[in-house]
Amino acid sequence: METAPIFYLIHEVGRGFRRQLEEQTRGHDLTLPQWRIITKLGREDGMSQVALATAIDTDPMTLSAILKRLSDRKLVRRAPDPQDGRAKIVTLTTEGLALYHMVDTLGTELYKTAIAGMDKAETQDLIEGLARIRDNLAGGDAETKDEV
Repeated sequence: METAPIFYLIHEVGRGFRRQLEEQTRGHDLTLPQWRIITKLGREDGMSQVALATAIDTDPMTLSAILKRLSDRKLVRRAPDPQDGRAKIVTLTTEGLALYHMVDTLGTELYKTAIAGMDKAETQDLIEGLARIRDNLAGGDAETKDEV
């Protein structure tokens, strides 16, 4: 069984998505990490900075700097967590929510472009296959950590 093509294809698809998203977000004066934050908050508004950093796979210091820029643009607001005074809860402002709806539409269009020519069964099979690969790799990482 030849393994190289699947690694290469997954890498190329991810790179293609990133390239397209960077192009689209640049038109809205957003970096890709900012787009990821706006999108995550658009789907789950009111997250702690720690949960948000984990969700977008970045470190808390980097997230804090990105949130500062988004806050300066009045796209997000940070407020103390009522249950933990040391933590901050991040929410979208009205302007941030409007931007989310705009970039979410762009993401939906990109998704449609990416799966053009695939029927529902093919799309579902692809989703299930990629989810299995993700879970296999996550499980492998968890097992490796336990053995160390």
